[in-house]
Amino acid sequence: MKEFLQQKAQDVQRGEKDVGMDIMGSLVATQYQEKQGGNKAGIQMDDSEIIGNAFIMFLAGHETTANVMHFTMLELANNPAAQRRLQQDIDAILGRDTDPTTWNFEDKVGTMQASMIGAVMNETLRVMPPVVEVPKKTPPTKAQTITVDGVRRTLPPNTYLGLCVVAAQRNPRAWPGRPSKITGAPDDLDDWVPERWFRPSLSENEKQSAGVPETEDFGGYAGPDTSASMFRPVRGSFIPFSEGPRACLGRRLAIVEVLGALAAIFQKYSIENAVDDWASNEEVARMDRDQKRALYKKAVQRSRDVIASSEARITLKLHNGSHVPLRLVRRGEERFVDWYEE
Repeated sequence: MKEFLQQKAQDVQRGEKDVGMDIMGSLVATQYQEKQGGNKAGIQMDDSEIIGNAFIMFLAGHETTANVMHFTMLELANNPAAQRRLQQDIDAILGRDTDPTTWNFEDKVGTMQASMIGAVMNETLRVMPPVVEVPKKTPPTKAQTITVDGVRRTLPPNTYLGLCVVAAQRNPRAWPGRPSKITGAPDDLDDWVPERWFRPSLSENEKQSAGVPETEDFGGYAGPDTSASMFRPVRGSFIPFSEGPRACLGRRLAIVEVLGALAAIFQKYSIENAVDDWASNEEVARMDRDQKRALYKKAVQRSRDVIASSEARITLKLHNGSHVPLRLVRRGEERFVDWYEE
């Protein structure tokens, strides 16, 4: 980062015209660029502040999206039926043999978000949000009123609040659940189940009982993060990008990035858990269907155990050397996910 800063500073001092076309260039210009007459331009930041701002913007705009893709790939390997449906929707919406560079996202993004592509993305954001707690603070000079369980409550000025994203997005009052097929639990809210996004939305009475009034004016962008034709979470129960006037500025870009990346990868490829720790390619080729099922079930369980060990250190990800081995194969060359059912 320091080297990058110095490179941009040199560009500014040489008078490069495009120096402000990226985040670091724009930040550097506040300190090093001279206005006409020799005065510094606008608000000035020192080098540590420039690096700090560039780092957090990079983290917010790249690391979070990469983590969503990471956990999505792991979960698709663990849920072959969802992966097959994802590929069917990609084929129907974008075509099996089209060139991704020709895709018009302005025309297709709505349809993509209303399909299994959007459901897969939303479910990863629900179960494994990259930011597990969103920090908020009331104004320093006045109290603020919020509604909790239908009761209006007043928060004092300068009060810190942490919105627990994971808990909000697994709240059974706001999310309809079904018995878990994985653990046998009474509901599947801890499971990665993209099909839930095609379930009916809550009734108005159920929304009111969840304690979050739909009509409250929070200010800021009021548009949906999910397709109108899919399950519509109660406001405040799906907050991977936060909500209200200080919601993530890059959420629309992040949504298109994830949808586009999933479509481009799974148009041509499938993802499987690697089983090399237990069997060679030759041994797998000699197995019958029951033997393969037992082997893949072992790989799925290992993957789920590793995913459960993920931790939040700024963003949610695997730490301490934990990883899940995956196998990317061209469609038609799968050994497990083209038929495997849990």
